Amino acid sequence: MERLKEDLKNFSGNVLCVGLKDKKMLNILMKNNTINLYSIDRNPAKGLFSRSKKAKMNGSQKINMKKMRKKFKKKSVDYIVCNINEIYDYFKYFLYDSVYINRKKLYLYGESKYIDPNVLAKRFQRYHAKTFVETMGQEFLIIVDNEKSRCSFLKAKWYVIVDSFHNMGDMISQALIS
Repeated sequence: MERLKEDLKNFSGNVLCVGLKDKKMLNILMKNNTINLYSIDRNPAKGLFSRSKKAKMNGSQKINMKKMRKKFKKKSVDYIVCNINEIYDYFKYFLYDSVYINRKKLYLYGESKYIDPNVLAKRFQRYHAKTFVETMGQEFLIIVDNEKSRCSFLKAKWYVIVDSFHNMGDMISQALIS
């Protein structure tokens, strides 16, 4: 995590934060004046008496997870910082959306209780992206270099289907074991 905090200080351009809740990392990004900051969080469930309020985080813009590809055009975001544990339900869509919109580097971090970082790195390598995996106990950091990555619509849909079957097989095996 120290490497991520050091890299946050050197960011410039458009930065997209997905599921970022760590106060220290947010403070580092807020102090940096050379970035345009966007944040994506899980949308709270709208109940009968609750409303979803659009709050801005000190100049950052909140964006819906499902409209990420509409908001950002191809290769328009320089850096993406993502907490995998916050968006694990959306990860199969986030995978190809992030390759599509990211220009430089993608930082994925989280805990590896249920997630294998090496499998995630291989999923990004299918798009011809360079990956670097660093594990520190239960925590991991994956750095994906998307400068030379390519994403086609049909391949992305095919990989979503393959990943869905892979995840379904994992869920069945977990159910049989427990």
